[in-house]
Parts: sequence; C-alpha cells; structure tokens
Amino acid sequence: MGLSKRRKTLITLATLIGTFLAALDSTVVGTAMPTVIGELGGLSLYPWVFASYLLAATVTGPIFGKLSDTYDRKPVYLAGIFLFLAGSLLAGTSQTMMGLIAFRTLQGLGAGAVQPTAITIVGDIFELETRARVQGLFGAVWGISAVLGPAAGGLITDYISWRWVFYVNLPFGVETRVENPVVPLGLFRDRIFAVAVFGNLALGGVLFGVSVYVPLFVQGSLLGTALTAGAVVAPVSIGWPVASFIGGRMLLVTGYRATLLLGSALIAVGGGLCVPMGEGTPLWYVVAAVFIIGLGLGFTSTSYLVSVQNAVPWNRRGSATSSIVFFRTVGGSVAVAVMGALLNVSLGTRYEAAVERASGGDPDLADLLADPNSLLQPVLRDQIPAGSYAELAGSLAAALSPTFWAILALGVLALVAAAFFPGGHAKDLVNREEKS
Repeated sequence: MGLSKRRKTLITLATLIGTFLAALDSTVVGTAMPTVIGELGGLSLYPWVFASYLLAATVTGPIFGKLSDTYDRKPVYLAGIFLFLAGSLLAGTSQTMMGLIAFRTLQGLGAGAVQPTAITIVGDIFELETRARVQGLFGAVWGISAVLGPAAGGLITDYISWRWVFYVNLPFGVETRVENPVVPLGLFRDRIFAVAVFGNLALGGVLFGVSVYVPLFVQGSLLGTALTAGAVVAPVSIGWPVASFIGGRMLLVTGYRATLLLGSALIAVGGGLCVPMGEGTPLWYVVAAVFIIGLGLGFTSTSYLVSVQNAVPWNRRGSATSSIVFFRTVGGSVAVAVMGALLNVSLGTRYEAAVERASGGDPDLADLLADPNSLLQPVLRDQIPAGSYAELAGSLAAALSPTFWAILALGVLALVAAAFFPGGHAKDLVNREEKS
C-alpha cells in the first residue's frame, strides 16, 4: 500500500487504541469478577462470564475477517468498536449474572471484529522487517493494559464499584479511525498455518485459564482483595510485551521455529510451577509463575502472527489473521468452560465436608460458610474465624488443582505444536506470490 509515513503512523495509532480497548477490558474484568460473584452470586456461572465473551469473539472473528477482505477494513473495524462499547455500557448496568453474561456476549461480538482487524491492518501497510517490529507494539499495548488494568480494576472495585470496570472502556472508544469461505480450507494445506492453528488452541487455553482462575485462587484461598488478585495476574502481560519485543527481532535472526520453541518451553515451565500452588503458596511464587507464562506467550504469539501473515497473499491475510485469533479464542473458551466444570465437580462435596468441619456444629456459622461466595467478599470473610477460613480456603485451593494441571497440559501441547513448525529463515517462509 502506497501510504505516507505520517498516514501509516496515524493508522497504527488508531489500531493500537482499539487493541488497547479490548485488552483493557480483559485485564480489568478478570480482576473484578470475584467481587462481582460475591455481590450477584452464581459461582457456578463464573466461567460463563468469560466463556460467553470468548465464544462470541470466536464465532464472529472469521466472519469479520472475511468481510474485511471483501468490503475493506475500516467499516468492519468501526462496527466492532460500536458493538464493544454498547456491550460495555450495558454490562455495567447488570443486575443478574445472566444479564452480565448476555452483555459480555455483545462485547465479544465487537471484539471479534476489533482485534483481528487491527492486527490485519498492520499486516497490510508494513513490509516484513517493519511488520515484525510493529507487531511488538501490540504486545506492548497488552502489557500496558495489563499493568494498568488489574491495578485500576482492583482500585475501582475496592473503592468505587465493579460496574465502573465496564464503563472505563467508553472514553477510549472516542475518535478511533482507521483506513470469499469465511475460513478458506485451503489455508490448512499450509504447514505454517496448520501448526499455528493447533498452537493457538493451546495458547488460548493457557492465557484465559490463568487470567480467569489465578485471581479466583488468590482472592479465595490467599486472603487477597480485588487489587491483590489483579496484581498477581498482571505479570502475565508484563512478560508478554517484553518477550514480544525481543521475539520480533529474534525471529528475523534465528527464524520462527527457534522463537516458538523458546516461548512454548517457558509456557510449559510456568504451567508446571502452577501445579503445586495451594493455600500456603506465597504471592511472589504466583507472580513468578505467571510472569514466566507471560514471557512464553510473548515469544509464541508474535511468531505465529507474523509467520502466518507472511505465508498468505494479501486477499487472504484478513481471513488468516482472524483465523489465528479465532482458534486462540476457541482454545480459551473451551478451556475456561472445561476448567469451570472441573472446579465445580471438585469443589462440590469437598466444600460441603469442609463446612461441616469448619462450623464445628454451630448452625449460624454453618449458614455463613455454606455459600462459597463468602470467601470472595472481604466483608463476609472477616466474619469467618481464622481456623474455619483456613479449612475452607484449603478446600478451594484443592478444588482448583485440576485447573492448574490443565494449564500445564496445554503448555506441553503448545511445545509439541512448536516442534512441528518448519525451520528456515523468516524471509524464506513467505508466500509464493510475494516471491514472484
């Protein structure tokens, strides 16, 4: 595309703002959700607040990607911004968990257009060397939002209201401007694309598994607040932009495969560190495990996106890019739902037995402890005797153990996928049309 440097800069800034909008939402909401559950109830519906968003983004991502290939990027991008902001506004007014889930679905519809289209636009306007560096900026945006989001989410939730974690999206959606099967099956004949799809299924599960269940573990089992829960999750996206910045340069020197193997190994190591986490785990340990996972996600996500964009012609770049985001969110949504089912099954009888032991036959205390939501509300939690709380916190930590094992398994699958990625220099792995 024959655009001036100034025009490219403006377009890049606009797409970065849109990406920041979606990234901020995911980091802020994860921090606030334990408190939301405490107020609205419905712990059993906890995973669906995230899964509904991810499923909506998953279903619509490839559709919007195809529409952007056919009708131009700009109208698709702006439509996504509108849907996302509408969902944010309505989510802040939710009175029930079912209502919140419905409005999160609307947000997801918008995110399905915003995120892949923004990344595709950058792929359109920059050459390979510059494209790899600019993609690192998108990792940095996730990192900035991850630093600001959890901290802001915790402060807003603790001192104002959890509803404002949704309203905070609205100011960032002013003045955002950017200049034929939905997922062509032929893309799967390309080894680069096929491996990237499988790898992103695993990456999505790790990313959203950590984002959803680590805050629950910290606030429910380690006496954390919304702010504390956000603080320990933030490192996943602090490590992400650091590794994305380094990885964008590394892949030009060592190739995609080496960068992917490094990132995937870090994810597997971080997942392994999550497995032994329990009620006595210090916060610094949780932060370290999450940071290592963030580093791994930064190396892998940048390599997959840049490699796929370079492996397809322009008229399929939107579909290919959105497909990668599609399969990442598929992995995330399925993983969150499965982990939620594992948690509910594991928690059920275990928590009932813990309540019986912790109450010591006191019916009033048994009534207070009967609802596991009490572990997530500081006001109710303060009414629980220390010994009783330790019993309940231990049961929640033990119930979360299967989700941490699942994160490890997904990290290993990501490493297996990276091993199948073709070797060679990044400049050699481009589509034949561009070579000719």
